[in-house]
Amino acid sequence: MQQIINKPLASTFGWLHMNGTLLEVPEEKEQQSLVIPSGEKKLLILDNDTAAEALTAEVEEGALLQLIQISRPGSRQIRDIRVRCQKDARFEWYRLVLKSGEIYDNLSVTLEGNGSSFQAEIGYDLISGSHLDMNCEAIHLGKNTVSDIHSLGVLNGDAFKLLRGTIDLRRGCQGAKGKEFEDVLLLSDQAHNQSIPVILCAEEDVEGDHGATIGQIPEEVIFYLTSRGISEEAIYSLMARSKLEAVIRTLPDEELKNSLLERESL
Repeated sequence: MQQIINKPLASTFGWLHMNGTLLEVPEEKEQQSLVIPSGEKKLLILDNDTAAEALTAEVEEGALLQLIQISRPGSRQIRDIRVRCQKDARFEWYRLVLKSGEIYDNLSVTLEGNGSSFQAEIGYDLISGSHLDMNCEAIHLGKNTVSDIHSLGVLNGDAFKLLRGTIDLRRGCQGAKGKEFEDVLLLSDQAHNQSIPVILCAEEDVEGDHGATIGQIPEEVIFYLTSRGISEEAIYSLMARSKLEAVIRTLPDEELKNSLLERESL
């Protein structure tokens, strides 16, 4: 069954073919629904190869939901995650894409209650044959709500990556603050990167900030390190690992964090 997935909130980039992806998707997908009661905390880890999965979560007043999502090498995954946060609730998303795979992520967070917040930490290391298509959106409805989308990644070979990040500051969300930033390192001239940070604003008393840094390792850095006996292959590996480790160190699960950091190869 063909379906348009990862459709952004605004059809601003139609001429760049950014308004969703037409994809053959399974007719059936795993469904999961959660309610985090007021004042409680829940840590959820999605570390599986399920082809298609949908998750909805209601985070009640003052509650905290932390979601760690990991894609292993060779995975083909389609994920649709929708979270709604009530007053003073918080949602934290930790997303790791390791090496090759075909990954389609759609994450939509609605900050409905006053004082609710959303934090995203995204890390990816993509090699030849990898395909990452991601849509991440924060919808601000409540007053004094906060969103922060932070992404670090590396592309090598002919890897493809598309990240649509949208902060939607809607009417009535006075005092809201939204921020998104992406840092992309390209290790190949054949890599294909598309970073689309967008801020939509219908309210005056708000703050929105977005940006992206995209580049390669400076030649002088490569020259310096190779003159110290480090091969170019090792330099690229070290740079890629440092990006991932920056995200891994933010994980709220100590056992998982230490397990990933201790691996020779991520």
